[in-house]
Amino acid sequence: MNKLALIFAGQGSQYAGMGLDFIDAYPFLMEKEKEASKLLGFDVREILLSADGRINETEFTQGLVLLSSIYAFEVFQTLGIGVSAMSGFSLGEYSALYASKIFDFSQIMQIIAKRSKLMQVCAMNHPGKMAAILGLSSDEVDQICKDSKHQGVIVSANYNAPIQVVISGEEQAVVYACELAKERGAKRAMILNVSGAFHSPLMKEAGDELASFLKQISHQSPQWPIYMNTTAQTLIEKDLYMEMEKQIQSSVYFEQTIKQMVQDGITHFIEIGPGTILSGLIKKINIDLEVAHLGKMSDLDILKGWLNEHGFSK
Repeated sequence: MNKLALIFAGQGSQYAGMGLDFIDAYPFLMEKEKEASKLLGFDVREILLSADGRINETEFTQGLVLLSSIYAFEVFQTLGIGVSAMSGFSLGEYSALYASKIFDFSQIMQIIAKRSKLMQVCAMNHPGKMAAILGLSSDEVDQICKDSKHQGVIVSANYNAPIQVVISGEEQAVVYACELAKERGAKRAMILNVSGAFHSPLMKEAGDELASFLKQISHQSPQWPIYMNTTAQTLIEKDLYMEMEKQIQSSVYFEQTIKQMVQDGITHFIEIGPGTILSGLIKKINIDLEVAHLGKMSDLDILKGWLNEHGFSK
């Protein structure tokens, strides 16, 4: 029996104007834009349409990618298609928390506004870098991180695919690890254009402060299973806030998550939100998996055909 999962896009997939085409086609989404501007503390449309690069600053990016993903999810909902599970990559986990109805729109926007500011401040107070290592196994990259620790804090931050791992930590350690990776046969080892050492111990203060903030926020039980970044297992509800605190400073086990979902019976995936980064990673994890995406209005007709072809349409 075919089972469908939704996978939500993360930071790094943003682009100018993302999501606005959904509002043009589904005017009911305009209310969410207005509410998001109030809750995030900035005019979301102005940032989305500006050419000054603010869309790439963590303080703005997180709320905007989340909002764009929510637009796409709400449009997906109009199709009336049943899903069996959800997950999200890093920031995308927050889209999954909304989609599964753990948090409502107001709550998730308040949480992401707080999270993004905390991470931005933490990145300034504890500067660091991230780098993508291509062509080495996760075990080889883990060893490189161990062998680079004398240069500073460094960890494997994102387990993206079988030979694609992102490392994170203090700049000197990351640069050293990149050179070590090249010496040990990596096809590429490149510093990423991000504003901090995300998913590393350098983000601990942000995690601690987010945990304090979350004590004020209530939540509902999830309506669908959510596979969490930190464990690659489904959420245990009593651990929700602990997982959200931990996620900021811990590794994202994306490859392991997809493999666990397949082991649990998931056969088809739809990437929801801007870009197709995760669709590509899923194919690298298992080329036989069926993957579609919904990030723009122009994807919708193609997605409808895909859903019909694979037996999900009513």
